[in-house]
Amino acid sequence: MNRIIVVAVRSTSKVRKDIKDTLKMLNLTRINHAVLVDDRPDFLGMLDKAKDYVTYGEIEQPVLEALLSKWARLPGDEKITEQYVKERVGQTVSEFTSSVMAFEKELDDLGTKPLFRLHPPRKGYKDIKRAFSQGGSVGYRGPAINELVRRMI
Repeated sequence: MNRIIVVAVRSTSKVRKDIKDTLKMLNLTRINHAVLVDDRPDFLGMLDKAKDYVTYGEIEQPVLEALLSKWARLPGDEKITEQYVKERVGQTVSEFTSSVMAFEKELDDLGTKPLFRLHPPRKGYKDIKRAFSQGGSVGYRGPAINELVRRMI
């Protein structure tokens, strides 16, 4: 199994209700929001339905670690610290991300918000109406998602 990061690329205005509901179930209500899911058939079906509005792919552990330390927020919009992670799960941020990647722990164990609010990517998206395989920005990217997320951190 793999961890998949999903980033909302397009707005949900003038979108069919079923696609809007799918994005809402994924907690992707705004552009440049990102969530972490696994590759269960349930999530893959949701991603297939919303593929024209999101981009997604398998995340690597160093990127997840950078994402957590920079953008993970507690309720009240407080950043997480190394000390908070140590108190909450008894591991450093690096150890915690490796256990999340190995499916031993979940992000919920930290008590953080379920999404990451990222910056728009440096140098922008290519084309938000074409698939990544056709030179655009939406749909499945595979490991290339890590480069995009690094530009957004």
